[in-house]
Amino acid sequence: MSGSAETVAIVHPLRVEGGVEAATEQLAAWAHDAGVAAPHVVATTAEDTGERQARDAVAAGADLVLSWGGDGTLGAVASGLVGTDVALGIIPAGTGNLLARNLGIPLDLASAAAVAFTGTDRRIDVVEVGLGGTVVTSTVIAGMGLDADLIDAPEELKKAIGPAAYFANAVKLARTESMRVGVAMDGGQPQWFKARSVLIANVGGLMAGLDVAPEADLTDGLLRVVVLPLDRPADWVKTGARLVSRRPVSDSSRIVLTGRSVWVVTHFPQRRQVDGDVMEDGRTLQARVRPAALTVRAPAP
Repeated sequence: MSGSAETVAIVHPLRVEGGVEAATEQLAAWAHDAGVAAPHVVATTAEDTGERQARDAVAAGADLVLSWGGDGTLGAVASGLVGTDVALGIIPAGTGNLLARNLGIPLDLASAAAVAFTGTDRRIDVVEVGLGGTVVTSTVIAGMGLDADLIDAPEELKKAIGPAAYFANAVKLARTESMRVGVAMDGGQPQWFKARSVLIANVGGLMAGLDVAPEADLTDGLLRVVVLPLDRPADWVKTGARLVSRRPVSDSSRIVLTGRSVWVVTHFPQRRQVDGDVMEDGRTLQARVRPAALTVRAPAP
């Protein structure tokens, strides 16, 4: 990047029909409509998924960085902006788009761009997730177990039917075995559960109106750990009903723990995911909240 552009757009080229060239033209048109200067556009690569580009933008003096891609790209860009005053604008082009949904950012790209260029800055929490040797930034939800399997639906299926791909994958995985998992909050002793999934939530809203953690708040400096036993058919029914109704209820079918840090351990390696990106299998998942560490551009209240 050269010059002193005030806005930088980091684009996942496979999320834009026509690639970076088309994205550059479209961003310039949206910026013109918003009455602002066109952003400088840089692309992600398989090796550099957005964090380095975001750090370079900060170092070059940008005061707004746009992420055009899915939740994985957004998390990488956010990692490069955490702890700075540079705002993150979101152009949601993934399957889940969970942070955009929870912030009320439109999923229509032109409307989202208008918010990114002219919306209101908000400070939100992020979660640092340790995977045993590496630390990644989560803006929405990390997890271990069934949720990682659900997310790992074939890309062809996601492209064909969108979010419904996750529900199609759930039918196939409903009979998977539970895991024995220990959850230790804020450095305390672990509580042990038999569960199919453990979620570490910065936000609660998922797709199709589901809310896995209605208690979650992007601005309260806390994370919610949701243990889902899903051991009996009745648990699936109870949990499903509560996700739809968004009732903040904790019982044997949905256990919610609150704190500033968590350590999750299992006896055997399990699937793990961070913001929709499936990670290498492992026995542990650690996380801590960083309060008000990221500035995001959101719709006006």
